[in-house]
Amino acid sequence: MTVVIRLLGETMCNLNLYLNDELTMEDIMSIEKKDDIIIAIDLFGDKKEFENSEIIKVDLNENKIIISKK
Repeated sequence: MTVVIRLLGETMCNLNLYLNDELTMEDIMSIEKKDDIIIAIDLFGDKKEFENSEIIKVDLNENKIIISKK
C-alpha cells in the first residue's frame, strides 16, 4: 500500500518532520509511504528516506509530522 501526502495551496504550511521526537527535516512539502519506507521531500527538493518506519501523526495545528522506527 502507498500513502502520499502533498501540501498544496496558496499558504505555506512549513511542516517539520520528527523522528522519535527529534527534529529531522524542516519545510516538508511531500511525504510518501511505500511499504516500510517513508520518503520525505522538503521545500528545496532535498529527499530523505527512512526505512522500517511508520507515520504516527500529522498535526497541522502544530506543523508536525511524527514518524518512528518499527
